[in-house]
Amino acid sequence: MSEIIRRNSVENIFVGDPSVTILLAFRRYFVITGRLKFPTDIIYRHKLLSASCGSVGKMDLSIVISLLTIFVVWLWQVFNWVWLEPRKIEKFLRKQGFKGNSYKFLFGDTKEIAESYKEAHSKPLGLHDDIVPRVMPFVLKTINTYGKNSFAWIGPRPRVYISDADFMREVLTKHLSFQKNFRVVNKIYKLLVGGIVEFEEEKWTRHRMKLNPAFHLDRLKHMCPIVQTCCETILNDWKKKMKNGSGVVDVFHYLEAYTGSAVTTALFSHPFDAEMRKCFHLLRDLSLMANIAVKTFDIPGKGYLPTPAHRKAKAMEAEVRQSFRNMVNDRLKKRRAGIEDGRDLFDLFLDELYDENNAKQVDIESIVDDAIGNCKLFYFAGYETTSNLLVWTMVNLAIHEDWQTRGREEVFRILGNRKKLQPDDVSQLKVVNMIIHEVLRLFPPVFELSRVVEEDTKLGNYIIPKDILIQLPIAMIHRKPEIWGEDAHLFKPERFAEGVLKAANGQAAFMPFGWGPRICIGQNFAIMEAKIFVATLLQTFTWELSPEYTHAPYAAFTVQPQHGAPLVLHEIGQS
Repeated sequence: MSEIIRRNSVENIFVGDPSVTILLAFRRYFVITGRLKFPTDIIYRHKLLSASCGSVGKMDLSIVISLLTIFVVWLWQVFNWVWLEPRKIEKFLRKQGFKGNSYKFLFGDTKEIAESYKEAHSKPLGLHDDIVPRVMPFVLKTINTYGKNSFAWIGPRPRVYISDADFMREVLTKHLSFQKNFRVVNKIYKLLVGGIVEFEEEKWTRHRMKLNPAFHLDRLKHMCPIVQTCCETILNDWKKKMKNGSGVVDVFHYLEAYTGSAVTTALFSHPFDAEMRKCFHLLRDLSLMANIAVKTFDIPGKGYLPTPAHRKAKAMEAEVRQSFRNMVNDRLKKRRAGIEDGRDLFDLFLDELYDENNAKQVDIESIVDDAIGNCKLFYFAGYETTSNLLVWTMVNLAIHEDWQTRGREEVFRILGNRKKLQPDDVSQLKVVNMIIHEVLRLFPPVFELSRVVEEDTKLGNYIIPKDILIQLPIAMIHRKPEIWGEDAHLFKPERFAEGVLKAANGQAAFMPFGWGPRICIGQNFAIMEAKIFVATLLQTFTWELSPEYTHAPYAAFTVQPQHGAPLVLHEIGQS
């Protein structure tokens, strides 16, 4: 302890010394990069050396020696990071039976990964083709070449692919050992999401318990009329495009507007106005920028450089953040004035601040920051995943018109002459439920999940080293014949007639919303939202693929139609 105090005292004496300023600048770089360690006693040693030098020339010499020492240490750590450590980890993985490409200095497999995506996205698929070769081509190639437990290199960091169902469940269940990968992803990705999805341990547990009641089925039932109103708005927009009862509509962005309005009005009791629309568009654009960034390798510290992409991303995130901060301020003002108009998700984020006396005892800025992070998360995840689920549902029902007919017959049987769904109607939509589950199996919005290993961890008979990135290819396990049968590649909603477990031959292998304690908190809302839209749509239109449609599932943050989804709609009762 006395040594630490002595070092601090020496450092404080020379505050403002240019040489210390230079050394501190180096230390800040080491800190922000995260991977490289700054030799903490360099400043102390430098000050002792310079304190013993009585002349300017000797002082300059002390600066040179200190800087050379830093450079040598830094050079050694860089060499260790880009060569020695990857080779050590590769040897350790191969000794346990993992296989993959040999490590290539600094960049690993990033060039081959970029080329595989470029080639995959250059040509469309047939309507009945497997989407995996297009949405995760390099993962598929690696697993086909090296086996179900294999690895690839994202720069100097290995990414281990786990495609065994039992191991996948174990990874997702042990959420303290295999944590979300936010601390190892690029800066743009971190700007996109926040809140509960990036919390860990006690903070995650506390927030999850607090938010869970908002997504219980009994609470969701009260949201049905709000969600249906959002649905009817979109369908009325489509009706305006009809000529003689028919017309071509690219439904993709309309479905984003539907899910965006449903999240805004049902979960946050806020109108889906121009400002909220702009927030959704900014978050969507940020997701595209982040998706480009995650396919490339970032040199440590690059995310802190003022590149045009990072400046643009930060400006976009700041605009989104300000919109949500305005929402926070409006809600606090309303609640503190005693205005109660029904509690929603926003109230769960902020209730600690409603009592001004209590607010003095808590970290206000931290709570507001978490609330804004949660807003970004629920807005982005809530609109993007469900809109893509719906677009692939419409595409598949256009291809498989027999199931469109079966779904429509069920809706008319349950509703009769009613146009409005009642909350209890949703649970009776068995055929619609089967269709949605089959689309989630074949076109999971999130086609892979990643986790970072917090400490050296045992997985089956393997030891996974600390800081390794684990990737779980959800889209691949959803198509395994040994789980789903020889017809796993076919669109057959009837496989879910007796439930998910029966469909997967008794295996827990259906993971469109993740698995384990950290399974998506909003899955019940997403399914309800999808059912309401599909049921209302089946009442209103029949549809088929437009000649303009190109089948090109695209691996963005979620599985999206690369060239949109133009469909020919026919209004029921108008043809």
